[in-house]
Formats: sequence, structure tokens, C-alpha cells
Amino acid sequence: MEKELRNNRWVDVPMTEDVWHLLKEQRISDTYYKRGSGQATQDLEWVEATHRTWVHDIIDLSEFNYCYVTNGTTDAIHQWLMTEDRQWQYIKGEYEYPNIIDAGTEIDDDIDPHKVLYLSNPSARCGNIHNDLKDIECPVILDCTYISSTNIQKIHVPKNTEQVMFSFSKGFGMIGNRLGLVYTKKPHKTLHLLKEFENWNYASVKTMDLIMSNYAVDEMFNRHRQTQIDLCKKYSLLPSDCFFLATSGDPYYKKRRRAKGNPVARLCLTNEVEW
Repeated sequence: MEKELRNNRWVDVPMTEDVWHLLKEQRISDTYYKRGSGQATQDLEWVEATHRTWVHDIIDLSEFNYCYVTNGTTDAIHQWLMTEDRQWQYIKGEYEYPNIIDAGTEIDDDIDPHKVLYLSNPSARCGNIHNDLKDIECPVILDCTYISSTNIQKIHVPKNTEQVMFSFSKGFGMIGNRLGLVYTKKPHKTLHLLKEFENWNYASVKTMDLIMSNYAVDEMFNRHRQTQIDLCKKYSLLPSDCFFLATSGDPYYKKRRRAKGNPVARLCLTNEVEW
């Protein structure tokens, strides 16, 4: 077990039998709409309203008037970076994918007020919610992918946040479904036009509605938290806010440290449990 934790480079996601059975109830043909008929827009407006309420106890989206469908958070990142003409920055150990698409500036805690900050919260660095950046002045792109795998605790939204990204893959194991929403304060440079033409994945909207209709935002956390705690006690790990992650300062796990000089390793528990 300990060797597997040390050697597992990636974060996997739990797949549960009940979610699998729930997805079998949905038919792709239920979204065989004619584009421009308004049916897809009606579905999206319903899902947006549902999602705002679903996450409300964790994050307040009232200042973000625009909502768009994306193919997971990775697509939201694509849409952001291909329309971004400013320099951007990220904290060491942050989710590496944006930097693969377009090189940003790696920083410690010295945030440049003149550069856009990409920030994940709950953090990809450790799976924990962090609210220690309340006074930052720079524009922020906020990645909330791990919401649905934590308990209910408030996430601070920095005042200059421009976009907030969400996914359904982490808490529910649906990485292949590519389910995502992004909220913005201003019309999105690419997604707004696509939305006007009802150009998005209609089936993904139905699937998001299906999940939110059957699960509370913290249900997977509550269901599996004790398993996480038991594993962490057994192997002397610290449980993360995300129920399938843990951290450790033990040098044995140094290969799993997210950044040079970081004494804490992020460990994925997923493959060790029958969720």
C-alpha cells in the first residue's frame, strides 16, 4: 500500500456503482434537439439555476451573471487561455495543465498584482480549501474542480475574480463525460457567441442535472470520509478536504511533492479502496 501511494504519480477519481447505474438511466436520444428550437437553452437555464443553489453553501456566484457549458475544466482552461492576451502566473505545485497550454510565470507567494493569477480552490496542490489570499489585487481565474469531493465550507472568492470553473469528474468519477460549467462576470469572448447559437453538448447538461437531482454537493464526502480517515490513521497520513486525497511530510513520499522545496506530498487514495 505505502509503495503504491509513493509510486502513484496521478490523481485518479473514485467510481461508484450507484453512479454507474444512474448513468444507465439516461438516453442520448433525450437531447436530440433541433438547434435554435430553444429546448437546449431551457435545459441549460434550469441546470444553471440548480447548480448555483447546489454550490451556494460553498461558493457565492451572485456576481457572476454569465454561465457557459464546457467539456470539463480543461476546456474552460482552453477557452480562457486562447483568448487571454495578458501575462499570467501560478503558485508552485498548482495544477500543471494550464502551463502546458501556455507558459505562465511560476511564483512562491510573491503574487504580481499586474498579472492574472490562475488559482485552484480546493487546491490541486493538496486537496484542501485555502482562504489565505483574501487581499490580492490581481485578476483571478478560479478553478473549483474539486468541489463535490469536499464537505461544505465556504470558499473565499477574491474580489477581482473574472471566471470560476467547475467540473463533475472529481466527486463522481465521470472523467470521460467531460462535464463542466464556467461562470464569468462579463460575456465570455468565445463561449458567449456559441451560447447564442445553442452550440454546446446537450447531453452533458442533462447529465449534470441528473447528478445534482440525485446527490447533494457534499454527499460523496460524507459517504466516504470515514474510509479516508481510517486509511490515513493506518499509514500516518493527513486527510485532505478532498475525500480521496491525503498529504504527508514523510520523506518516504518525497517523489509526490508538488514543487521543489515543498515538504508536503500529495497522495491519492483512490486505487486502494473499493468505493
